[in-house]
Amino acid sequence: MHEIDRLVAGIAPDPGPGATPLARELLDEITSVPVPERRRTWSRRWATVPVLATLAALLSFGLAQAPASAALDIELVDDHYVITVKDLLAEPEVYQRELRARGLDITLDLVPTSASLAGQIVVINDVDWLRSGQPVPDGPITTIDAPGPCERFAGCPVGLKVPVDFDKKAEISLGRRAMPGERYTMPPGIALPGEPLHCVDYVNKSVAEISALLRERGVAPSYISYDKPSGPSAPGEWYVHDGVMSADGQALLLVGAEPSTQRNPGPQSRC
Repeated sequence: MHEIDRLVAGIAPDPGPGATPLARELLDEITSVPVPERRRTWSRRWATVPVLATLAALLSFGLAQAPASAALDIELVDDHYVITVKDLLAEPEVYQRELRARGLDITLDLVPTSASLAGQIVVINDVDWLRSGQPVPDGPITTIDAPGPCERFAGCPVGLKVPVDFDKKAEISLGRRAMPGERYTMPPGIALPGEPLHCVDYVNKSVAEISALLRERGVAPSYISYDKPSGPSAPGEWYVHDGVMSADGQALLLVGAEPSTQRNPGPQSRC
């Protein structure tokens, strides 16, 4: 498993034997500051459609408009519901009520993240399957991509398509821009496009070097390793294995006394 997957997987609920001490440490780090809405979790291992989009696209998708009071725009097109979000700050219960009115047992949460992941959609098509401890296979819920070119490595969706006869329990997380003081519950890798170390070959560089680079770019680092809890310091001669942004201007680095055997930190488009 890629090191960033180990970091991000720790944010997901424990599906069984896959949880590790590192995962629990990261969970404590990310969830240490309360946020004003119910948290939902995110794991790239179980995301059937991990895709990116801009919030502007989510708000401007060209479908027939729902009533002004609706938080979602749900349009019946042939044998599918086409769904986009109108109100990015509605309470989760509002989304659930509007979905259940169409007979859909779908939980939709908007979760705080960085500008680079705002609009990312993560779908778990079958929650019961997930609870069995197995990765969820691809399912019938799909995304609708924006027309035209897309600069983001995983696509630019503007909505969801759900079969009218969908009869499973699904969970959908949609990244929204974090408000001041919020921790990310959908944390991006530090090398993703738009993040401070994009196009920087940071893997196996020293903690001292990468920490200085982050601080120069206005980011305060903290550290976690496989055998130590997270904290504000780490030996400067240690190696950086991977990292995520945990909040605006804050990064969490996975570090170790020995170099990592994994050299690729993830997508590095347009470097």
